[in-house]
Amino acid sequence: MPQLDAKARARLPNSAFAYVDSKGRRRLPIHDEPHLRNALARFNRTKFEDEAARERARRKILAAAKKFGIVPIGFITGQLQSQSERAAASRLIIELGEVGAPGELEERLRRALRDPTLCVLYWSESAEGYVGADQQPASLPGEGEGRAVTLLERHGRPMAALVHDRSVLNDPDLAKTVTAAVRLAIENERLHGEVEARGGDPRTLPSGFVTFLLADIEDSTGLLGRLGERYGAVLADLRRLIRAAVRRAGGREVDARADEYFAVFESAPAAVSAAVAVQRGITAKAWPDGADVRLRIGIHSGRPALSETGYIGLPVHMAARVCSAAHGGQILLSGDAERAVDGSAPPGVEFRDLGSHRLQGLPEPEPLFQAHAADLPGDFPPPRAAAASFEHRVGHWRPARSTRA
Repeated sequence: MPQLDAKARARLPNSAFAYVDSKGRRRLPIHDEPHLRNALARFNRTKFEDEAARERARRKILAAAKKFGIVPIGFITGQLQSQSERAAASRLIIELGEVGAPGELEERLRRALRDPTLCVLYWSESAEGYVGADQQPASLPGEGEGRAVTLLERHGRPMAALVHDRSVLNDPDLAKTVTAAVRLAIENERLHGEVEARGGDPRTLPSGFVTFLLADIEDSTGLLGRLGERYGAVLADLRRLIRAAVRRAGGREVDARADEYFAVFESAPAAVSAAVAVQRGITAKAWPDGADVRLRIGIHSGRPALSETGYIGLPVHMAARVCSAAHGGQILLSGDAERAVDGSAPPGVEFRDLGSHRLQGLPEPEPLFQAHAADLPGDFPPPRAAAASFEHRVGHWRPARSTRA
């Protein structure tokens, strides 16, 4: 194709270009066959001001093709595919508003864009880099690796990265729609917990017989001393991890302050499922400077009172005491919570009877059980309770009971 220099370009009328924008800039020359073929190839990589401008340019290109006797099968096929992809991506704006898990977001994008290798990476403030849905560090592909990267930012800071086939987002409008959908999904996940807990009416929380999950960071003061200013980023990452697990299990955030987190579930098995998912996520994640982040989790079931300010009553205090008795990385259940599971523990989860312990401020010793899965640490010291009040029974692992006397 002969080079179209500035003087030759200036001599051409506007009608010789498929696209003239609102500022008079002329693109996609179609005055001869070689330039028309080039316009056909570059159409989907051109950024148009709006859909109407795109459609006008498309019609001019097709008219020019007819004039020069070109049958642009590839162009027409590409347009049909592009329109199909844009429609699918537009549907994501609605669908992704309900996505709760990173893996689900990735899978939906793969289907919509027909790229089975697409992956979504998330920016981690604590790691100061990107991580995958499994919370493991991930590197962006280099120039020669044949993959394209679309970066998303929030307030000038990295948010996420889409790694995809180079041809997937050649269409600027499609890229804009897809990135908007992904941003919506990630923002929705980030804000869901805060909005639900702080913006909602406490009276809408579950009432009656419920199960509480309380968690806090073991030795948070020591962790703060080691990490310094990076502790805030670690805490933010940890809360996102907990919130995602609680939401997937159908729980509700009640409160989150300092290094503590409080959630409620309508079923005990769901609370156990969330707790196991949280501990797995913490174990799998690479924390900055090799920090050993450990969360202790306590679960208790009961019938609290629900006031205008939230839950009150002994079940709340019991859940807090069970959490305080746990060690970092451990999941403890009260006897009431273990009975509430009633044979419906998540697959692969078993309970260990730790005996009865007198918990601070409670008049009678409380039976405690440890929830455990094969891929989580299982050996811990005795619960953090007064040794003199411990009613010893030999601990043993067993599946959750399936029948009751």
